[in-house]
Amino acid sequence: MHAVTDTGRSLNAAARQLGLNRRTVRKYAQAATWQECVRRSRPRSPTSLDPYLEYLRQRWEEGEYTATVLHQEIVAKGYRGHYQRVKMAVAPLRRGLPIDTPRERPPSPRQVARWITTAPSRRGLHAAEALGRLLEHCPELDRTHDLVRQFAAMLDAHDAAPLTDWLRTGRDARLRRTAPVERRLHHLGTTPQSSR
Repeated sequence: MHAVTDTGRSLNAAARQLGLNRRTVRKYAQAATWQECVRRSRPRSPTSLDPYLEYLRQRWEEGEYTATVLHQEIVAKGYRGHYQRVKMAVAPLRRGLPIDTPRERPPSPRQVARWITTAPSRRGLHAAEALGRLLEHCPELDRTHDLVRQFAAMLDAHDAAPLTDWLRTGRDARLRRTAPVERRLHHLGTTPQSSR
């Protein structure tokens, strides 16, 4: 990005040349490192139900398994939230899990991309564990992760020498998304067009 924007071209011209949105070009042009452009995930926010979780667990152990009754009881104690939240909170108890263990949603593609592009030393424990599980079960994602980390190392070292080998590795791995990157770099005059 800096190779294009540091030549004195306007952001609009750089955006047209790169085929990116002007705001994206500006964001990366203003960043000193690519890590500045990665969003950080926010920790779980406390909910209005949190003060009542211990009470719900206690009542469950006493034999009250009806979410409607549990909701009515904590409303009498001051809870103002919806019944549905109580129902979701006691759902793990029905499966023999602790009440305060939230059900883990599968990560979104955007979240996985964020994990992959974040330097391993800057990943949180949860992100590192979740990404490790994903990489174990998806060989294509594991190859993609390796290529992204290699590319990040080139950026960090300001060394484009391994770029041609990197592109060849991506092509040999048959990853679908490396071909557009290679075409874009060829268009910029950075690397020779591959023969397919």
